[in-house]
Amino acid sequence: MTLADELRASYNPRVADALAAATRHAPFPTLLGMEVVEQRPGFVACRVTLSEKHKNGIGLLHGGVLTALADHVLSIVVYPHVEVGKWAATLDLKMSYFAPVREGELRAEAEIISLRKRIGAVRIDLKNDDTLVAAAMGTVYVKDAPKKHE
Repeated sequence: MTLADELRASYNPRVADALAAATRHAPFPTLLGMEVVEQRPGFVACRVTLSEKHKNGIGLLHGGVLTALADHVLSIVVYPHVEVGKWAATLDLKMSYFAPVREGELRAEAEIISLRKRIGAVRIDLKNDDTLVAAAMGTVYVKDAPKKHE
């Protein structure tokens, strides 16, 4: 079975929908203005419409916005493929920046390139309008939810 077949078979659209809703309502994604705009097995895209609050002291997009968006899509692309209740914890995230961003829309496109029982790898392209401005590679550890203390 190919990775694409495995991802189609394991995809839970209810989890994907819940993650899109959580992105709209959770404090940090809301702070940055993140919005899920596309989802399918093994793929998710989120966007942020840029404003003054996203800029650094010299008027460019702060790199932390790119990194936060990459980290967000890194996890939410994996969750629809793992057992409900498991966590996808970021192990690493390697960012490469290619061009400065001043305005417009930032879009992160995440694609699973490997997903095993405990480890997943995701490639992320970050675009400003249609220009590739950064790329990331991330790894997540899929772990059991912590036991509740009684």
